[in-house]
Amino acid sequence: MEHGYFHPDRGYWQTTNEPPQHILDGYPEGTVDVPVKPSGLHEWNGTAWVEVLPDHAQLLTTERATMACSRLQGRLVLGEATCDALDAIANDDLTPWAMRQTINNAIEWSRTSQAMTELGYLLGYTDAQMDDLFRLAMTVDV
Repeated sequence: MEHGYFHPDRGYWQTTNEPPQHILDGYPEGTVDVPVKPSGLHEWNGTAWVEVLPDHAQLLTTERATMACSRLQGRLVLGEATCDALDAIANDDLTPWAMRQTINNAIEWSRTSQAMTELGYLLGYTDAQMDDLFRLAMTVDV
Protein backbone atom coordinates (compact mmCIF):
# COMPACT_ATOMS: atom_id res chain seq x y z
CA MET A 1 0.00 0.00 0.00
CA GLU A 2 1.32 3.46 -0.92
CA HIS A 3 2.32 5.97 1.75
CA GLY A 4 2.81 9.71 1.39
CA TYR A 5 5.36 11.93 3.11
CA PHE A 6 5.87 15.66 3.18
CA HIS A 7 8.76 17.85 4.23
CA PRO A 8 8.55 21.68 4.14
CA ASP A 9 11.85 22.03 2.24
CA ARG A 10 11.77 18.87 0.12
CA GLY A 11 8.09 18.68 -0.73
CA TYR A 12 6.04 15.55 -1.24
CA TRP A 13 7.07 11.99 -2.06
CA GLN A 14 5.41 8.64 -1.76
CA THR A 15 6.50 5.06 -1.36
CA THR A 16 4.94 1.91 -2.74
CA ASN A 17 4.88 0.25 0.70
CA GLU A 18 5.53 1.00 4.37
CA PRO A 19 9.27 1.78 4.64
CA PRO A 20 11.16 -0.05 7.37
CA GLN A 21 12.04 1.94 10.48
CA HIS A 22 15.71 2.37 9.56
CA ILE A 23 14.62 4.09 6.31
CA LEU A 24 12.10 6.28 8.17
CA ASP A 25 14.84 7.24 10.63
CA GLY A 26 16.86 8.58 7.67
CA TYR A 27 14.12 10.96 6.54
CA PRO A 28 14.91 14.61 7.32
CA GLU A 29 13.64 16.06 10.59
CA GLY A 30 10.25 17.64 10.03
CA THR A 31 9.03 14.94 7.64
CA VAL A 32 5.39 14.05 8.27
CA ASP A 33 3.27 11.11 7.19
CA VAL A 34 0.46 12.43 4.93
CA PRO A 35 -2.32 10.84 2.90
CA VAL A 36 -1.37 9.94 -0.66
CA LYS A 37 -1.61 13.00 -2.91
CA PRO A 38 -4.93 12.85 -4.78
CA SER A 39 -3.66 14.53 -7.97
CA GLY A 40 -1.10 16.89 -9.42
CA LEU A 41 -3.56 19.71 -8.75
CA HIS A 42 -3.31 19.33 -4.98
CA GLU A 43 -0.99 21.04 -2.51
CA TRP A 44 -0.36 20.19 1.12
CA ASN A 45 -1.50 23.05 3.40
CA GLY A 46 -0.06 21.57 6.59
CA THR A 47 -3.17 19.64 7.59
CA ALA A 48 -4.80 18.41 4.36
CA TRP A 49 -4.53 18.26 0.58
CA VAL A 50 -6.15 21.28 -1.07
CA GLU A 51 -7.05 21.36 -4.74
CA VAL A 52 -5.37 24.28 -6.51
CA LEU A 53 -6.84 24.87 -9.95
CA PRO A 54 -4.52 26.28 -12.58
CA ASP A 55 -4.84 29.92 -13.54
CA HIS A 56 -6.83 30.22 -16.80
CA ALA A 57 -4.56 32.93 -18.17
CA GLN A 58 -1.46 30.81 -17.55
CA LEU A 59 -3.07 27.80 -19.21
CA LEU A 60 -3.92 29.92 -22.26
CA THR A 61 -0.38 31.31 -22.44
CA THR A 62 1.03 27.80 -22.29
CA GLU A 63 -1.38 26.54 -24.93
CA ARG A 64 -0.64 29.46 -27.27
CA ALA A 65 3.07 28.71 -27.08
CA THR A 66 2.34 25.34 -28.73
CA MET A 67 -0.03 26.66 -31.41
CA ALA A 68 1.53 26.50 -34.85
CA CYS A 69 0.27 25.49 -38.26
CA SER A 70 1.52 25.53 -41.82
CA ARG A 71 0.58 28.43 -44.06
CA LEU A 72 -1.61 26.03 -46.07
CA GLN A 73 -3.42 24.73 -42.98
CA GLY A 74 -4.12 28.30 -41.91
CA ARG A 75 -5.37 29.39 -45.33
CA LEU A 76 -7.65 26.36 -45.66
CA VAL A 77 -9.27 27.20 -42.33
CA LEU A 78 -9.58 30.91 -43.12
CA GLY A 79 -11.38 30.22 -46.38
CA GLU A 80 -11.41 31.98 -49.73
CA ALA A 81 -12.97 35.32 -48.73
CA THR A 82 -10.61 35.89 -45.78
CA CYS A 83 -7.62 34.77 -47.85
CA ASP A 84 -8.62 37.30 -50.52
CA ALA A 85 -8.52 40.01 -47.84
CA LEU A 86 -5.19 38.66 -46.57
CA ASP A 87 -3.76 38.68 -50.08
CA ALA A 88 -4.99 42.26 -50.57
CA ILE A 89 -3.03 43.28 -47.47
CA ALA A 90 0.04 41.53 -48.90
CA ASN A 91 -0.37 43.31 -52.25
CA ASP A 92 -0.86 46.76 -50.73
CA ASP A 93 2.27 48.90 -51.11
CA LEU A 94 1.39 50.64 -47.83
CA THR A 95 1.77 47.34 -45.96
CA PRO A 96 5.28 47.13 -44.45
CA TRP A 97 7.64 44.95 -46.46
CA ALA A 98 8.25 42.51 -43.58
CA MET A 99 4.51 41.94 -43.17
CA ARG A 100 4.09 41.35 -46.93
CA GLN A 101 6.89 38.79 -46.80
CA THR A 102 5.34 37.10 -43.79
CA ILE A 103 1.96 36.79 -45.50
CA ASN A 104 3.42 35.50 -48.75
CA ASN A 105 6.32 33.36 -47.59
CA ALA A 106 6.03 32.17 -43.98
CA ILE A 107 6.17 28.39 -43.99
CA GLU A 108 4.73 28.16 -40.47
CA TRP A 109 2.30 30.42 -38.63
CA SER A 110 2.84 30.68 -34.89
CA ARG A 111 0.06 31.92 -32.60
CA THR A 112 2.51 33.90 -30.47
CA SER A 113 4.00 35.71 -33.46
CA GLN A 114 3.46 39.47 -33.38
CA ALA A 115 2.69 39.31 -37.11
CA MET A 116 -0.17 36.87 -36.47
CA THR A 117 -1.55 39.14 -33.76
CA GLU A 118 -1.45 42.11 -36.15
CA LEU A 119 -2.99 40.15 -39.01
CA GLY A 120 -5.77 38.90 -36.76
CA TYR A 121 -6.53 42.47 -35.77
CA LEU A 122 -6.47 43.67 -39.39
CA LEU A 123 -8.84 40.88 -40.40
CA GLY A 124 -11.22 41.68 -37.53
CA TYR A 125 -10.61 38.62 -35.35
CA THR A 126 -10.63 38.65 -31.56
CA ASP A 127 -7.94 36.85 -29.57
CA ALA A 128 -10.42 34.06 -28.78
CA GLN A 129 -11.29 33.68 -32.46
CA MET A 130 -7.61 33.52 -33.36
CA ASP A 131 -7.12 30.80 -30.75
CA ASP A 132 -10.01 28.83 -32.25
CA LEU A 133 -8.67 29.27 -35.79
CA PHE A 134 -5.27 27.94 -34.74
CA ARG A 135 -6.84 25.03 -32.88
CA LEU A 136 -8.77 24.09 -35.98
CA ALA A 137 -5.90 24.67 -38.41
CA MET A 138 -3.66 22.34 -36.39
CA THR A 139 -6.15 19.52 -37.00
CA VAL A 140 -6.18 19.92 -40.80
CA ASP A 141 -4.38 17.00 -42.40
CA VAL A 142 -2.60 18.14 -45.56
